[in-house]
Amino acid sequence: MKVSQRPNITHEKTKFVLILTAMRFFFTAPAFSELTQADIDKIRLIVKEEVDQAVTASEVRMKEYVETSEARMTVEISKVNITVAEMDKRLNDIFTLVIALVAFIAVVIGIPQILVAIQQKEVRTQSEQIEAQQKQIEALQQEMETYR
Repeated sequence: MKVSQRPNITHEKTKFVLILTAMRFFFTAPAFSELTQADIDKIRLIVKEEVDQAVTASEVRMKEYVETSEARMTVEISKVNITVAEMDKRLNDIFTLVIALVAFIAVVIGIPQILVAIQQKEVRTQSEQIEAQQKQIEALQQEMETYR
């Protein structure tokens, strides 16, 4: 029984693959060159164009974000304004109700007090009249006794 089976690769095939690989690296043309000022200028121009495009795209995105935020804030502010207007109306209604309640309490307490004061004045006036008439009666009685 065989413990492991290896593919049937011969020594010559391995050599052939190594030689092809070595030849490929050997015949590759090395790139030993220097950059000229024109090459550097071209690179700068390409980088500048890429940066300008990126900045322009970023500005467009930022402008869209700001416009979206402004629209959202406008909606929120209008909601708050509506809420404030509703609260103002409610406060006006409550103020009117409080004034009406104060007036009602004043009427409920004030009218009976006024009526009592008027009655007391009438009673006092009547008492004074009765007292004055009693004095007249006494005076007349004394006069009559003196004539008798």
